[in-house]
Amino acid sequence: MWPIRVELSASRYPVRLRRVALAITGVALMFSALPLSVAALAGLAAMALARRWRLPLPRAVEVAPQGLRLELADRRRLQVSPPFRVLMRPGWLALHCPDYGWVWLFADQGSAAALTPLRQVLWMQRSR
Repeated sequence: MWPIRVELSASRYPVRLRRVALAITGVALMFSALPLSVAALAGLAAMALARRWRLPLPRAVEVAPQGLRLELADRRRLQVSPPFRVLMRPGWLALHCPDYGWVWLFADQGSAAALTPLRQVLWMQRSR
C-alpha cells in the first residue's frame, strides 16, 4: 500500500496571488507622496519582480508514513521526514522543507480523495 504516489496538476492560485500583490503595490504607489517618476520606476520594478516570482509547487508527491518525496514543478526533488512542519487550511496546505523553505499545495491541484492520504500522514506526523 505504501508509498502512495499522487500526481498533481497546475494551480490557478499563484497567478491570482501575483495579480493581487501587483494591485496592492499599484494602489500603494498611487497614494504615496513619491514623485511620479520615482513611483513609475518602483512600479516597473515591482512588475519585473512579479513576473519572475514563482511559488514552489509540487508536481508529484510520494506519501509514506516514514516521509515524503516531492517532485517540484521546476524538476527539483525533495525528501522530507517526520516530524512535519505544516500549515493546513481547507483550500491549501504549506509544508516546510528543511534547506528549501515552504512548498505550497492548493486544493485545485488534486481531488480530495487523492489528497486524503497526504493530509492523513501530515496530520499524524506533524510537529506540535
